[in-house]
Amino acid sequence: MRGGFSFLVSVAVLACAGALVGCSQSDTRAQAQAPPPFSITYIATWGVKGGDPGQLEQPTDIATDSLGNIYLADAGSRFVDKFTWEGRPLLSFGEPGLKYPQAITVDSGGAIYLTDVGRASTFVFFPNGDRYHEVRLKGRPNDEDILGVAVGEDGLIHVLDADAGHVFTYSPGFRLLRNWEPAVSVPNAKVRPRAIAMGPDGYVYIVDPAGNDILRFTNEGQFASLVDARADGVDRRLSDQFAVGLGYIFAMDADGRMLHVWTVDGRPKLDIDLAPELGQANRAAPSLAVSPRKELLVLDRPDARVLRYRLNF
Repeated sequence: MRGGFSFLVSVAVLACAGALVGCSQSDTRAQAQAPPPFSITYIATWGVKGGDPGQLEQPTDIATDSLGNIYLADAGSRFVDKFTWEGRPLLSFGEPGLKYPQAITVDSGGAIYLTDVGRASTFVFFPNGDRYHEVRLKGRPNDEDILGVAVGEDGLIHVLDADAGHVFTYSPGFRLLRNWEPAVSVPNAKVRPRAIAMGPDGYVYIVDPAGNDILRFTNEGQFASLVDARADGVDRRLSDQFAVGLGYIFAMDADGRMLHVWTVDGRPKLDIDLAPELGQANRAAPSLAVSPRKELLVLDRPDARVLRYRLNF
């Protein structure tokens, strides 16, 4: 009996050992399959300040297309400049009627949209730089105003008039569909929109630095959700510079150095100081764009240069 008992104990010990080995292997596999933490890595900087071809005088905004090419609106030259992601010049074009190029975006077909606050207009260009159309807002131009533009996969064009606090939504054929005022479902809350972006989820995103919020709306202007920059207790102060892409929201802090990242559903992912590349002093917040090459593009406007960061996720 004692020998039989010893044999049974040995079998049980081996079985437990085998189970532990199996559990260890399962844990190892689970750890191997765990996604890496979200991080951002500096790659390189390009850009030269000047008035010659391929140089930048007074860049105001940055955009990217489906291939990762980079577009810059330049209020100094009154031109749009197109570069490869490495900074090699590809195209430069202007428009005789341009007064003050401000915001720029590119749709999925490669058409280029450029706001001109001096004309209260949005110019639309073919991918080769030829002018296609001009969408003019009603009312007199105001040089102190901010005009933003965002275009969805459905071709709808959303022009933000920050001074008026309204968004004008146009059909792909440039017919005005609606004029709506961003509002949230909170009593007595006032939205003061400063910039607009289109998300990959089909929602319209608007940043409100005064309220320290990033708001999400449907194409019809219905409020969907918001990101409260300080909801998790971190002291963030939003600027008017942000971008949405690859499932994330990227927003610059009012100090012009700190970058804040959330998922599009509002979960905080990262707060990172870009001062090692931008400089330590407080500065105007740089413009942002998200490239399909999984890069964040940062336009340092005073120094007329573009900083590239790898998005690791």
